[in-house]
Amino acid sequence: MCAKYVSILKTARLGNLGQMARRVAGLQYLSDKDFLPEVDETSAARLRDLSRHARGDGPTPIIVLGVMPRSGSNMIRDVLALHPDVAADPGRLYEFPLLHAADGAAALMEEFISYFPRNADVLGRYDALAMLAGAWLRELQREAGNKRILLKCPHVQHLSLAPHIFPDAKLVLCLRDGRDVVDSSLNTFSRYSLSRKTFAQLATEWKLGTDAMMQMSGASDASNVLLNRFEDIMSEPRQTVDALLAHTGLDPATYDYDGYENLPVRGSSRNKTDDDTRWQPQEKSKDFKPVDRWLSWSDKRKAQFDKIACAALERAGYRRHV
Repeated sequence: MCAKYVSILKTARLGNLGQMARRVAGLQYLSDKDFLPEVDETSAARLRDLSRHARGDGPTPIIVLGVMPRSGSNMIRDVLALHPDVAADPGRLYEFPLLHAADGAAALMEEFISYFPRNADVLGRYDALAMLAGAWLRELQREAGNKRILLKCPHVQHLSLAPHIFPDAKLVLCLRDGRDVVDSSLNTFSRYSLSRKTFAQLATEWKLGTDAMMQMSGASDASNVLLNRFEDIMSEPRQTVDALLAHTGLDPATYDYDGYENLPVRGSSRNKTDDDTRWQPQEKSKDFKPVDRWLSWSDKRKAQFDKIACAALERAGYRRHV
């Protein structure tokens, strides 16, 4: 059986079988609650305390989150990894989808409580997630020594939990024009894969993720959050790198700017090789331009995206097609 099919089946739980069935059937399967689950302030404070206690003292971690796959989280990871004070992917964790797995952690708590229901009086839905986050970061920090650990994930499901289970981390949210994200996704992932999403599913996921990012980055207590647009690092690379360094607290005096100028490309959707080869560093070609590829779409396809996500496009500062 295909490895991707096995992966999908392994994540199946009674509570999410309906969602998984809708995804495979090509129907809408995500909602705003998947990105912004409600957490009252009492519970949020408890999660922060549990995570901090489990992590202990240490350098501030850096966590990069993409609005969805193909949004540039790999590039931002590569940019920050050039700093000598950064330890990228500790434990060889090339992706760190802990936030994405929040429902699984909640299911663990439900099973734990089911064996002795009175535990519900003293335990919260995401307590295990917060303790796991803190303890995991502590162990990864042990490997990294005095360097700042850098982790990434190309998803923002359960984004509202991030400030609480990673309370002291510097978060970088990677946003990209949804039309280019959808175009890249359709050109990257096999049309014969069970895990492949439809055009409408991709556009909806981008809309929900973008709305969540805009809400979080615009909050009054968002000092640990930086919204980074993929297009900015393409058009204003030096200013964008400097903003990333300032946000994360990394010293620009020791940053490898020369290395950034020669940074290779990884994962381009225009690379038609197999998956393993696609993600190997490739020299950037002179005509590499991963922006506005959606302009080649038909009017019908542009209108289809607008119908789903035009409001999110405007909130995020992207122009609609004319």
